[in-house]
Amino acid sequence: MNAITIVPAILRTTFEEIETDWNKVASAAQYIHVDVIDGVFAGEVGFLDILQLKELRTDKIDLHMMVQTPGDYIDEIIELNPARCVFHIEAFTGKLDLPFVYNTIGEFTSSEMGLAINPETPLEQLEEYLPIVQYVLFMGYKPGIANQAINTTVFEKIKTFHEKHPNIRIAADGHVGKDTIGEYTQAGATILCANTAIFSGENPIKNMLDLELLANMVD
Repeated sequence: MNAITIVPAILRTTFEEIETDWNKVASAAQYIHVDVIDGVFAGEVGFLDILQLKELRTDKIDLHMMVQTPGDYIDEIIELNPARCVFHIEAFTGKLDLPFVYNTIGEFTSSEMGLAINPETPLEQLEEYLPIVQYVLFMGYKPGIANQAINTTVFEKIKTFHEKHPNIRIAADGHVGKDTIGEYTQAGATILCANTAIFSGENPIKNMLDLELLANMVD
């Protein structure tokens, strides 16, 4: 099994709050997941000033775009050039919209492009787009709201996808912690985005490293 990567996930509404959390883990984290929420596609309005993230190390930014109109953000993402960027398949209404957004960003950035899928969305909707993405992000609950109960169907969903596409990397976001990490990794996820399990304690770096150790011990 591939090594597991724990990615601290930041869900905040202001850059100052993001920067505070970022500085708590940046020295140890390979990537840091930053949520961008428009209040239409998911949750309440969150952080939207993508270009302000240029003040951080963009080669660590794992940008999670929870937005209703992905095409509106192409120029900003190209200018930011994050390490990773993921949109939700549910946000695209036309068959040509997703390829246009992904191919355009891919042409003008070095960003790895992921595609996120919500718990209720059929796996079949991913199939035609897999050739243009580098990984798939499975949500463990409805996006945009922290501390929800996990939708346990996500484990079987990841397992089914992994068995069919063993060479496509799988990320997971949603109640990633010591009590779920074994199920996520056994199902096939190797990129685990954790918010509360890392930032709720006094030592976020230790929390992150403890999760990473635990994840890589799972058979």
